[in-house]
Amino acid sequence: MAIRPLSRRTVLRGAGLCLSLPFLEAMTGSRGASAQSAAVQRFIGFFYPNGTDPSRWDPPAGALKSGSLPVCLTDLDGFAAEGIWPAGEATVGDVTVVTGIDHSGVSTDIHVPSMAFSAHKGQKNNYTPPQPTLDQYLAESLRGDTPYRNLALSATPSTDIAQGNISFREGGQVETVERNPKKLFDTLFGKGTAGAGGMMPAADDKLKKRQGSLLDYLSEDANRLKAKLGAADQLRINQHLESVFEVEKQVNAMAAPTMGCTVPEAPGTTSDWHTKMKAFIDLAVLAMACDLTRVVSLQYSDSWGVHYNGYTIGSGLEALKDWSDHFISHKLGDKDRATDLDGVADAGKIADARVVLTSRFKIRRFAYLVNALKATPTANGTLFDETLAVYASENGNGDSHERKKMPTLIAGHAGGFETGRCVAAPNQPTGALHASIIRRFGLEVSRYGDPAGSPIAEL
Repeated sequence: MAIRPLSRRTVLRGAGLCLSLPFLEAMTGSRGASAQSAAVQRFIGFFYPNGTDPSRWDPPAGALKSGSLPVCLTDLDGFAAEGIWPAGEATVGDVTVVTGIDHSGVSTDIHVPSMAFSAHKGQKNNYTPPQPTLDQYLAESLRGDTPYRNLALSATPSTDIAQGNISFREGGQVETVERNPKKLFDTLFGKGTAGAGGMMPAADDKLKKRQGSLLDYLSEDANRLKAKLGAADQLRINQHLESVFEVEKQVNAMAAPTMGCTVPEAPGTTSDWHTKMKAFIDLAVLAMACDLTRVVSLQYSDSWGVHYNGYTIGSGLEALKDWSDHFISHKLGDKDRATDLDGVADAGKIADARVVLTSRFKIRRFAYLVNALKATPTANGTLFDETLAVYASENGNGDSHERKKMPTLIAGHAGGFETGRCVAAPNQPTGALHASIIRRFGLEVSRYGDPAGSPIAEL
């Protein structure tokens, strides 16, 4: 069957399909041309608060070895389903651990999520980055013709500058943050079709009259488009619409008036932060698959709110119960701690074990993102091949608040990045880490940050 090449914009505009499409073979003149599509690069910043226990997190430099990972990283070998989160395949070969990064010169105060992706010492208040955070630094050069320069997504309802934000433009300007997955879904997919110049207008009146699924409304246009395509492209359309439908179901479950942006008083409801963050991860991956944006920041929580009630993690006294991640991170060394261990024999060992359990939970959540990127095809491979996803926190050691030995993970192959290893960078400032990442995206920088650092050779 001879298929006339179609531009991406022509397919969208002509079909009237009110969802951005994956790249199709019909958009290129030949299979060879498709294989030679210009490389796309993407960045994701993933933040989870309260650090870890570096002595149980940091592996030795060199190859990461399955079966002999540090106890906090055990789940890079794969994990079972857990509540709303499906089982995850092994990601030990997909992640590079960077140890020894010194963030203390950048963030001079404790518990400051706003500084997590900054490499420049905070302004007078110590918690506002004076220069763009890493996601913002990369956004303009990576954007291409996508309608959204970047997306800043946060599961915390806090709008406090230091606690509710991790993305900043130059001069300490807070980036606009979306805290409601349902609103994000409507913005990206419910109001129109993305084009090179932005969102094309949709038939809003018709959409308002529809009470069913968004995909029901689109089915006629989708079928008309598929009739013009080859078998491979028809399969891509079906897979794309199925992924949209799955995300739509998730966000609609959180659309009730009692849910929305705020964390509910009663734990274990469908609007808890874990559920919101899973929806944000899914939507971020979908937005990148649709090429709506190429830069996303994901803030799992502020420093105080997230807890593990509703999850069966640990047993006996080691169980996390409903203690906040912040209380668990302090072990026994602070008044803000899980007080049920006061006076208990072997309390220190139990408190250590709890931090290991929270650290493993954090690894599983980042691994969920990595697996989602690996499972999403693009014109040149998968989103994983085109992305660098960086895991960061505001502290290194959650108990002491020390901002050295920061928990740092990098996943993806953008810029030819090599994974499946540990790179030791003792006492290297955050600026050196960021300089290394920036260079992977083809931007030349010899020194970066304040304190300044040069790119780390192994990265």
